[in-house]
Amino acid sequence: MKLLKRYISSVMSSNKIVQPKWYSPERNDNKPVLKLYNSLTRQKDVFLPKSGTKAVSWYSCGPTVYDASHMGHARNYVSIDINRRIMSDYFGYNVKFVQNVTDIDDKIIIGARQNYLFETYVDKTRKEDSLSDVETALEEYLMKNLRSTNGEVRTCEQFNNWIKSVDFEDEKLNSPKFPMYVTAIKKTIDGLKDVEGEKYYQNVRDVLMPYLDKKKGSSINDPEIFRKLPAYWEGRFDDDMRRLNVLPPSLTTRVSEYVPEIVEFVAKIIANGYAYATEDGSVYFDTLKFDKSDRHYYAKNQPWNKGHLDLISEGEGSLSVSLGGKRSASDFALWKASKPGEPRWESPWGLGRPGWHIECSVMASDILGESMDIHSGGIDLAFPHHDNELAQSEACFDCKQWVNYFLHTGHLHIEGQKMSKSLKNFITIEEALNKSSPRQLRLAFASAQWNNQLDFKESLLSEVKNLESSFTNFFNNVRALKRDAQQQYHASKKIGELERQLIMNLEECEEKVEIAFCDNLSTPQAIKALSELVSVTNSYIFKAGVDIRIEVLVDVTKFVSKILGVIGIPMRSDGLGWENEDSSDVANKEDVIAPFVKCLSGFRDEVRKLAISKADFKKYLELTDNVRDNELLKLNVSLDDRNGQSALVKFITDEEKTKLIEVQKEEVANRKKKESEYLARKLEQEAKEKERIEKVSISPLLMFKDSSLYSEWDIEGIPTKDVDGNQITKSMTKRLKKLWIQQEKLYSSLNKNNSK
Repeated sequence: MKLLKRYISSVMSSNKIVQPKWYSPERNDNKPVLKLYNSLTRQKDVFLPKSGTKAVSWYSCGPTVYDASHMGHARNYVSIDINRRIMSDYFGYNVKFVQNVTDIDDKIIIGARQNYLFETYVDKTRKEDSLSDVETALEEYLMKNLRSTNGEVRTCEQFNNWIKSVDFEDEKLNSPKFPMYVTAIKKTIDGLKDVEGEKYYQNVRDVLMPYLDKKKGSSINDPEIFRKLPAYWEGRFDDDMRRLNVLPPSLTTRVSEYVPEIVEFVAKIIANGYAYATEDGSVYFDTLKFDKSDRHYYAKNQPWNKGHLDLISEGEGSLSVSLGGKRSASDFALWKASKPGEPRWESPWGLGRPGWHIECSVMASDILGESMDIHSGGIDLAFPHHDNELAQSEACFDCKQWVNYFLHTGHLHIEGQKMSKSLKNFITIEEALNKSSPRQLRLAFASAQWNNQLDFKESLLSEVKNLESSFTNFFNNVRALKRDAQQQYHASKKIGELERQLIMNLEECEEKVEIAFCDNLSTPQAIKALSELVSVTNSYIFKAGVDIRIEVLVDVTKFVSKILGVIGIPMRSDGLGWENEDSSDVANKEDVIAPFVKCLSGFRDEVRKLAISKADFKKYLELTDNVRDNELLKLNVSLDDRNGQSALVKFITDEEKTKLIEVQKEEVANRKKKESEYLARKLEQEAKEKERIEKVSISPLLMFKDSSLYSEWDIEGIPTKDVDGNQITKSMTKRLKKLWIQQEKLYSSLNKNNSK
């Protein structure tokens, strides 16, 4: 035994077992990498998170809440939401997404004061007592905005005549806001014509509010008045975002809760030598000193605009024009000394409030630190707001680069015209959602590159609805085919050439989507690839017929659904299409099932009645058609009859049901028309046949016995004289004889058939 063990041991040692060689897969260096269009470079840059991991820090400029959110906001926030979802749900980044709410701002202060003063005025003033104020307000409005003190302008006709006489070369009259001024004036004139009307105060509102603010605005000092307006519109903004399926931020910051941090931040910029206080208690950023520093550069996003005083002035706000002490026209306020009628907080420089630009710098830095990966917002904020943010933050932290990637969404135009809240030519989100669904709006925004201009017009919506319909029909068909396939337990699983081609199409689409998303998150190209995949898959369904391989079809559908879900469209939990937007959640299972059970029970009752009465088979067919075309359709179920196969069951939306009903109505109308035409032809034929029978039943001996035409006849009944006694001509006799012979043949034939 010992010898045997020694032998086995020697054999094993001489044949040592080693791990076989493993060949590493070759790396694909041609794989696309994620690139983003960076406003700081004006090119697509490879995205590299500063963490070196999947963690990404992202700050997005939120709303200034003083009025209803409009479609420009929708385009910006939905586009950013799509980008954020692709980054997290497709590329797998862990995004910390911070967004602010601006509730301290010149527009908010003015809006809050004017709303409060107007509401108080309406509550305490009778309409007839307001006439003097409205007339004075109108004159001041004309003088301020149109340079007119023409006291004769009291009617639309007078106003239109005045417009014809003015010099439109005047810079003020050539302003893009001119149409807005004209609308406000015309509405006020209409209001003055009907003082007792229900819309009187609504009509004079735009002209009366600035007048009241001028008179009493400086007396408003209750902090609650300045909180009420932004609180209301912040809630409305959140509602709009929920309806648009925009993800909430990881963290939301509100300016009014950050005033102490803002004061500290400003003090640090002063200490670093890049800001200065003025005698009135304001603090300004020193753009020239900052720009001269070797470590810094002012206006990184749009350096060509750094001397654009109109943009700088607009960024400062209308309440800041009287603030003095600036060293340079390009300097901007970090802290504004509060005037009467403005909210105020304590600071080392006196009572005041934050400047607009400093707010985002402080809030973003408090959450994300001294630098961040991504900052986003609308392109209209690039200068001066975002460039001032960059300057303030880099001055505070004395760093060279506060933001690595600046993503700016493009402008939104409506039917070719730029939309602007200040011009009051905007469409609110609520108005847009009354005409289009959240899904349609998201598809519309995704159809354009996020950083390009988007023209929101009817033709675009028409294209989007066609695309939506194409996807919906595809999803409905696949789900119906899947249910149908589940009943075919012994169907073949082997794939053929059609399936191999479809698998190849799917792989090509996956590659196209990868390339599209890597190329600056290009949703238009990704959606195009999905649409093409749906098209070739529909072709496969048609060609495969009863030999469909459902597994391949499901794979295609789940990929299409996944990518549409990535861009933020709510999808079904089974991955086979999107949720129906017109469906509602029903908690009680019986409530869902009951209508279908009732339909089945009613059908059974009718079948029993027909069977008991031994009805004709056509009655059964009529009953099945009624269940298909009426009962099930009411329950949003469509049945497609198929030769040699069971009917294909589809669950459809209300919109699709309406279309099917219209098609059915048209088919019924066409069928009735054909039946009516057939009946008319049949009646005509029967009438002709009746006329023919009546005609052939007359004996040839009697066929000419009409005393109103003839007076004498021969033995065969052929006329010899007309009614006046004149002899019938030979030619006429010949013609009558011919007719007599024809009738004689017909009459003989009829009698012969009758005798049989």
